[in-house]
Amino acid sequence: MPPLDILGTFQDPLNLDQGAGKLVNVRVVPREQTEGKPGRARFVGSPGLTQVCKPTSSPCISISHALGTIWSGHADGSIYRGVETPAPTLMGSVAVGAVPVIRFAEDRTALVITSNRNIINPGLYGTAYIATLSGVTNNGFDTSIDFDPSACAELDNFALYSGASNFYANQNSKMYRSKPLDPANVNANWFATKEARADRVVDLAISGRVLWPLGARSLEQWYNTGAGTDFPFQAFPNTLIDVGIAARKSLATLRSNIVFVATDRRVWRCNGQSGRGISPQWVDLLLQQLSLAELGSLTSYAYGQGGSDFYVLTLPGQWTLEMAGATGIWSYRKSPGRADHVGRCAIEDNGGVTYVGLDSGEVCALDLNSSSEPGGTLSREIVTPWVGSEEQRATFNALDVTSSMGPAAGAFDLDWSEDRATTWRGARQIIMPLPGTRRAIGREFGTGRRRQFRLRYSGTQAPFTIDEMFMYMSPGT
Repeated sequence: MPPLDILGTFQDPLNLDQGAGKLVNVRVVPREQTEGKPGRARFVGSPGLTQVCKPTSSPCISISHALGTIWSGHADGSIYRGVETPAPTLMGSVAVGAVPVIRFAEDRTALVITSNRNIINPGLYGTAYIATLSGVTNNGFDTSIDFDPSACAELDNFALYSGASNFYANQNSKMYRSKPLDPANVNANWFATKEARADRVVDLAISGRVLWPLGARSLEQWYNTGAGTDFPFQAFPNTLIDVGIAARKSLATLRSNIVFVATDRRVWRCNGQSGRGISPQWVDLLLQQLSLAELGSLTSYAYGQGGSDFYVLTLPGQWTLEMAGATGIWSYRKSPGRADHVGRCAIEDNGGVTYVGLDSGEVCALDLNSSSEPGGTLSREIVTPWVGSEEQRATFNALDVTSSMGPAAGAFDLDWSEDRATTWRGARQIIMPLPGTRRAIGREFGTGRRRQFRLRYSGTQAPFTIDEMFMYMSPGT
């Protein structure tokens, strides 16, 4: 019998695709043909999170480099620096809305900050700040240039601001730039207007040296011409995408990739001057059924590890999905004691360390050799798609695996279901064979038409690896 193939078929949270496979805190890693292995893929556990510090219990929603240290922004508006150390420093606070959004951008001279509330006038969208080693300062754009940005970016030593309201006439489609290396210095004439469509700018993102104004209904791409005294950036000719960003907090960027949930209720990835929808149909169906409030609450982050970049999308309190950029394969993330994953933002630091900000306020280091998060030990789960056929009964003789974890990993739980993962039967505990040895971990499962098998692990050994998995069947009665 060939090895089980669950590549590219996963169960969605609403169980619309009944009988599909499901991975929780486990990734699929496709094999190269040169490896000479019969299985098309191996399974590797998602990384753990090792706590570095906990500046506050308020959710960490933004994290960035600046001025030789790592900064974090929290849902209560507090801003900390030195969060890569056990003793971070509170530097000040910013005003945040009922659904908090804080944007960071790294300038050589300061941390550029925007938030989605203005305390001077509740009709304004946001406020711009800079943070230095002396503290957090309001830039005062709402009075100096009649502009209330809630989005920022940095490119070619210019701080860029947008995402404003129309409280001040005709401002919601404008982008302002700062004096180079002086992010708080913005002249009232240093602006340009997102021009191809009449929608407002919701957010800004950078891909390489391309500026992406992300609109409510369209996406444009701008570049630095090196000319023009007011705003040196201009739109590329003949480049426009007629889809907008629908869920602002779903925006995540990493290594020139810009990923977000768009107005067509699909996950989009943009790079350079191009973009396209990348989510499979079951993810699209899931997103299409969200209410506007749920859509607005989606949050995400991105990180890189092991030859791939990962996009993590969360509906808080309900589910978290993770996409591997190198393969386009989706799986689930789930933190101990929660229905979702606790991560909310991430940044790569020098030396290959990735820091992740958590919904519970901690800042943690990503660690493939860890099996835990601050909330406890991770549980791993592999659910196979249907094995067998509805048309013909079969005898399920044995389930074989190969794993590098070995008997020292401790007990795994194995069971099976014939009713679309509603009822699980035949529960047994198994021990992995010696590393590199292929062996049956279960025999004599009886006869049936089609079944799903589930393998679970809540032990502490990491990394979690299942190198091969085989099901042996014969004709049954």
